[in-house]
Parts: sequence; structure tokens; C-alpha cells
Amino acid sequence: MESISINEIDQTIEQTQDGIILFHKALCPHCKNMEKVMTRFSSKAPTVSLMMVDSEEDPELLERFGVERVPSLVFVKDKKTVHTKTGLMNPKELFSLYQSL
Repeated sequence: MESISINEIDQTIEQTQDGIILFHKALCPHCKNMEKVMTRFSSKAPTVSLMMVDSEEDPELLERFGVERVPSLVFVKDKKTVHTKTGLMNPKELFSLYQSL
């Protein structure tokens, strides 16, 4: 999973056909669990780009994407953000949600 910063976000989204951005904090246990869920998800959807943004290092991005809490996932399809989901999910729920978008 690739970590991206405020300087890279626009270029990364422009280059990403489909992806998921995890907004997290380094010491958040729920965020670490979502990282594991996303790793498992990637085995079912290897073409989906997985990215991470540290909300403490780039707090401006939380506001920009309308994220209020972590962990939050921002879904990118066809180079556009299409959905935001906050909280924990299991890999099956994540895969199902991703396919429904």
C-alpha cells in the first residue's frame, strides 16, 4: 500500500483508474485493522490501487475530502472520488461495497 502526501494526491488520483485511499493515524488501532483488511481485499481485487494518507501529517486533506474521523476510506473510480466510508469493515464487506459503486 502506497503512502501519499498532499503534494502527490492530485497526480496520484489522475493516474489511478480505480483505487481506495485510507485516511489513518499512525497510533490508531482501528486504522491498523483497516490496513490489514485492505491488504486482504487486494488479493481479491489486484487491479485496485490502495493508498494511505496520514491524517496527522496532512490534515488539510481530511477537510478537502470531507473526512471527519479515521479510519475512513475514499473510493476513486474513473479518476473521481465517488464515495466515503468511515469505520471498520471486513474484507468481504469492503469488496461488496467496492463492487456496488
